Amino acid sequence: MHLDLSSGKQCNTLWHMTIEVQYKAAFDSRWDIGAVRRAFAEARHVVLVAHQNADGDAVGSLLGMWHLLRQVCSAEVTPLLPDGVPGDLDWLPGADNVVSGKDDARSSAAIDGADLIVCLDLNTVERTGRLADRLRAAKADFILVDHHERPVGDERCGWLTEVVEPEASSTCELVYWLMRETYGDSIFTTEAATCLYAGICTDTGTFSYSNDRQSVYLAAAALLAHGIDPMRINRQIKNVFTEERLRFFGHAMADLLEVYPERQVALIVLTEAEMKAYGVESADITGLINEVMKLRSIDCGILVREEGEKVRLSLRSKERYDVNLMARNLFGGGGHKRAAGATAYTTLQEVVEKIKREVIECK
Repeated sequence: MHLDLSSGKQCNTLWHMTIEVQYKAAFDSRWDIGAVRRAFAEARHVVLVAHQNADGDAVGSLLGMWHLLRQVCSAEVTPLLPDGVPGDLDWLPGADNVVSGKDDARSSAAIDGADLIVCLDLNTVERTGRLADRLRAAKADFILVDHHERPVGDERCGWLTEVVEPEASSTCELVYWLMRETYGDSIFTTEAATCLYAGICTDTGTFSYSNDRQSVYLAAAALLAHGIDPMRINRQIKNVFTEERLRFFGHAMADLLEVYPERQVALIVLTEAEMKAYGVESADITGLINEVMKLRSIDCGILVREEGEKVRLSLRSKERYDVNLMARNLFGGGGHKRAAGATAYTTLQEVVEKIKREVIECK
């Protein structure tokens, strides 16, 4: 079929063909689009919430859906993040409207007053950290929109409806297809498209991983048609380092990086004391694991970070290792084959010893 690039008609046909191939079966059998539409139409107060230590996909999907819902429903819509918007993403349109979970009064009032709560980019309420207990006690209906595999023994049952697709590149991509299939292309504003495109870029490493399906490129192309500036978005995503953060990355790569070429594994272990010495916080560590993955000699990168009484892990791979299984089997975490995470409620030393025993030293 010849595509006339001067007209969107045939391109729209191609997009629909893609939905037909990759998503239509799920829309028809597993995802109740009617329930989504009814829930938004009947709601008086919708709360949107994503996971703690929010990344680009979490913030992008949260704000993207916030912009879109303001186009299609009359409900009050409150975007809520456990730790607020990280500094490197505060340029996204609508970021000033996000309620932080650190504001106990406002976040509690929002959750208690909601009759519908949409959970984005999280596969368990536990990932909302400080908000988890209040969310579990909420009387509202819940909708889940996520691209992570559901954890075994998830504590929350009875979602009003779930839109979960582990093969999607990002939750932002999934929000695009969900809202487009439910309401059509005309609801997308430049602001919404900017947020969703930014989240797709961050979760795919600007289309360098998690992008083996054509749907992500078609979604990105559709978002470009709504007046976004992709070059500016990429600059905003990449050029966000403070001097302290840049110096800390240098310290981590020069002094903390351990490489095990025989296993094609690289490991960085961060203590709270080291982070404090350089004046960096949790949000400043975003992207460090991706720098590790630039090593030609390794297939798997593991970042282990001390955080209070917990230890957080970020895992990435290229081809050989399935880090989703690694995170799940070793620490009860999960994610995707090429990108996963976990939280261990033990000491930093015990976590590192387990990684070395089970991943690096195993035969």
